Amino acid sequence: MKKGITLDGIDGTLYDRFALTIFTYICQHVSHEQDAEDLLQQVFLAAFKNEGLTELPAERQFAWLLRVAHNKVVDHYRHLTRCTLVPIHQAWSLEDEALTPEQYTEQQEKYARLYQALAHLSPLERELIQLRFSKNLRYSDIARLLGKSEEAVRKLCTRTLCQLRGIYHQTERGSSNDTL
Repeated sequence: MKKGITLDGIDGTLYDRFALTIFTYICQHVSHEQDAEDLLQQVFLAAFKNEGLTELPAERQFAWLLRVAHNKVVDHYRHLTRCTLVPIHQAWSLEDEALTPEQYTEQQEKYARLYQALAHLSPLERELIQLRFSKNLRYSDIARLLGKSEEAVRKLCTRTLCQLRGIYHQTERGSSNDTL
């Protein structure tokens, strides 16, 4: 290789010749200079990976780099629309949604009491609860499945929920008396 001739066959590298122009283009389309610098780096990383780019004339190289820069800007904005950015003062006020070990244990105990209470219901009442709350069916759909009127299903569901609530509270009081 001759002195002064680089891999792209011309004095000066691809970066030296086009970086400022590409950077200016990117800066016109993004709001932060740091983002523009990151995108410029991605453009030239793509150029580095494209072995055929060095064979093209300078105008075609520039056109290719400009097209890649455009695509990187578009990708940048697509990514921003998927990310929800929250100002730092609001981020501090957001609570951690994860349950503490105590809350998790308490939740598991409540589930156990609920399953005990459900066991006291008749098979029809359990099926009604499952259709309404697990499968999220409407009263009209449940009525068709059970061969009953919609009004009868509504009343049965109301009575079943009252009965279930009473059984649940009885088991809750029973378990709290056991710990005393």
